[in-house]
Amino acid sequence: MRNRLVLFVTTLLLVSCWDKKTNTQQTEEREDSVVCTENVQFVTDSIILKKKLSDGEYPKYTIEIKVEYAKGDSKAAQNINSQLASLLFGLNNLPLKEAQKHFTDSLSENFEKELKEFYEPDNEYQDIFAYEYSQKGTVSAESLEGVIAYTSRIETYMGGAHGGALESYLNFHKDTGLKITAEELFGKNLDTVKKLVKEQIVKDNDCKSAAELEEKRSIFSLGDVYISDNNFQLRNNGILFCYNPYDIAPWSEGFIFTILTYNQLEGLVNPVIKTAK
Repeated sequence: MRNRLVLFVTTLLLVSCWDKKTNTQQTEEREDSVVCTENVQFVTDSIILKKKLSDGEYPKYTIEIKVEYAKGDSKAAQNINSQLASLLFGLNNLPLKEAQKHFTDSLSENFEKELKEFYEPDNEYQDIFAYEYSQKGTVSAESLEGVIAYTSRIETYMGGAHGGALESYLNFHKDTGLKITAEELFGKNLDTVKKLVKEQIVKDNDCKSAAELEEKRSIFSLGDVYISDNNFQLRNNGILFCYNPYDIAPWSEGFIFTILTYNQLEGLVNPVIKTAK
């Protein structure tokens, strides 16, 4: 399912770059609230679409997108929103709110097209024709001092035995709004940090070796640990690393999370941030 989810979302992000308008009947709701950080205010924007494609109960789909974005025209806010438009919606050439609307319209169009094409009125499992897409983008209350740590969480169902889920992160310098990259943070120590992440996952699961963990729970059977700009989050108590279902383990193992404390990472993190002990 994850392969289909990744392919679908990737294709959708490409589709959303087309400059076209859609004419879909939809119910839309928006609500604004404000989350304050030291330098930047974040406003919550929501879009909820629910649509039936026939007089019966099925086929139908629900889309709910609720994201926090930086308020105002400061350079920091512009930098943050540009990166968020790319992370959340695959668009970096539109203002974030426009990118959100454009993405939602494209997703709605794709859901409707697929459901109409594959709907089987005589199929006894009608609930497989009830598509769902939920995306939330939030600023972490546990962000490291001087950092805005941001989480995107996607949960979706597009038929089949189970849904899909993806979680990804961005970390921003609070004063400039610039993205903190893995290369900037770890530099030449990246491979050493990956080794520590793997060792910590083994310890988290009360195993003595990666081989033992793979044998018992199939973790690492689908791939080794990696560190990208979007799978670590800078928190007060350490750096959180996330591996989505099917990244390094089967769906049954769910998300694999682990945290390395700043003490564990002493000497391995470049001085681009002020780390807590």
